[in-house]
Amino acid sequence: MFAKKSIALVMCAAWAFSVLFYVPAACAAVSSDLPMGILEAIDLTLANNLELMSIRQEASKASAFELQADGTSLPQIAVNAYVDAQRENQTTDGSSRTDNRVARLSIEQTIYSGGRNAAQRRQSRQIKSIAGLSLIAAENRAVGELFARFYNVLLQESRVETERAGIAASEMHVREVTKMSELGLSNRLEVIRARLRLASNRANLSSAVGAFEAAQISLMNYMGIPPEERRPVSGSLHAVKISGGRAESLTAAMENRADRGVLESQIEYQANQIDIERSGMRPRVSLGASAGYLDPYRGGNYGDDTWRAELSVSVPIFDRNVTRAGVMRAEAVIEQDKISLARMDLDIKAGVETAWAELEATLDHLESTKQALDLAEESLRLAAVGFQEGVTPQLDFLDAQSSLTASRLEYQRSLYNNMIAATALKVTEGNIIDWIEELDI
Repeated sequence: MFAKKSIALVMCAAWAFSVLFYVPAACAAVSSDLPMGILEAIDLTLANNLELMSIRQEASKASAFELQADGTSLPQIAVNAYVDAQRENQTTDGSSRTDNRVARLSIEQTIYSGGRNAAQRRQSRQIKSIAGLSLIAAENRAVGELFARFYNVLLQESRVETERAGIAASEMHVREVTKMSELGLSNRLEVIRARLRLASNRANLSSAVGAFEAAQISLMNYMGIPPEERRPVSGSLHAVKISGGRAESLTAAMENRADRGVLESQIEYQANQIDIERSGMRPRVSLGASAGYLDPYRGGNYGDDTWRAELSVSVPIFDRNVTRAGVMRAEAVIEQDKISLARMDLDIKAGVETAWAELEATLDHLESTKQALDLAEESLRLAAVGFQEGVTPQLDFLDAQSSLTASRLEYQRSLYNNMIAATALKVTEGNIIDWIEELDI
C-alpha cells in the first residue's frame, strides 16, 4: 500500500515538474540568437518575403508608365545628320558636285490627340494607385499567413512539452512498477503495460519533434531566412476576443480592403481606356518645326541654313471599324470589372459572416476544452488517490494519464484555432497589421 501511494505521489510530481520547467530538446538545435517575437517576425516578412518583393516591382512599372504618359505633353526633338554621294552631279549651276551634307534639328509638338494623351496621363495615376493598393493587399494576406505559421510553431512546441511531460510520468511509473514487481506487489503484466505506455509516449514525442522542426522551417522560409540560420520564437497561445460585431467588421472591410480598392481603380482605368479607344476617330493636331544646314543648297555648289514650320490637322473619316471594335472591347472589360467589384462585395459580406461564425465557434470550443482539461486533471487526481489505496486498477490510472495528455493537446489546439479565427477576421477586415500591433503579445 505504501509503495502504491509513493508511485502516485511521484507520478503527479513528475507531471507538474515536466509541464512547468521542461524546455524541449528540439529547441537545442536552434540558433542561439535571441528569440523572435511576432512584431519582429512581421517586420522581417514585410522586408524579405519574396512574393512581396516581386509585387513591389509593380511600383517601378507604374513609375515607368507615369514617365511615359507625362512625356506625351512634351515635344519630340530629333537631330539628323548624314553625308551621301552619287554618280550624277547634285548641282545645277554648272559646278561638279557629287556629294551632299545635311544637318537638321526638328521639333514636333502634339497639340490635340483626340483625348488619348490626357487619358493616358490619368491612367498613369490609376496604375500607380493599383500598384500601391496591390502591395497593401498582399501585405495584409502575408501577415495573416505569417501569424498562422508563427503560432503553429508555438503550438507544436507546446505539443513537444506535453509529450515530454507524458514521457517523464511514464518513466517514473515504469521504475516504480518494476520495483513493486521485484517486491511481489505487482505482476509482470502491469510492468508490460507501463512499458507499452512509455513506448507509445516516446513515439508521440518523436512525431511532435518532427512537426515542430517542420513548422519552424516553414516559418523561416516564409520570412526569407535559410533553415541553417533559423531562430527560436517567443510568445504564447492565448484566447483572443474581438470587440464589436458583424456590422462594424463589414464597415471596416468596405473601407480598408485594398483589393477592393484595386478593383475600383481598375474601373477608373478602364473608363479612360474607353476614351483612348475613341480617340482613334477624333481629330489630331500637331505643330512641327525644323532648322538645319544643307550643302549643296538649292542646286548650287554652296551651303546655307534652312528652316520649315508645319501645322498638321488630321481628321479620320473611316477606319474600317477599328475604333468602334476597340471601344466595344473596352466597354465589355469595364462591365466585367464592375461585376468583379459586385462579386467582391458579396464575398466580403460572406467572409465577415463566416469569420465571425468561426470565431464564435472557437470560443465555445475553447470553453469546452478548458472544462475537459479541468475534468481530466481531476480524473487523474482521483485515479492517483484510488491507485494509492489499491482500489483503482492500473489501466484506469494509465487511461487517466492519457486523457490528461489528450486534453492538454486539445486545449492548446483550441487556443491556436481561436487565434487563427481572430486573424482570419482581421484579414477579412483588411487591418490585420494595425490589429496585431495593438495586441498585448
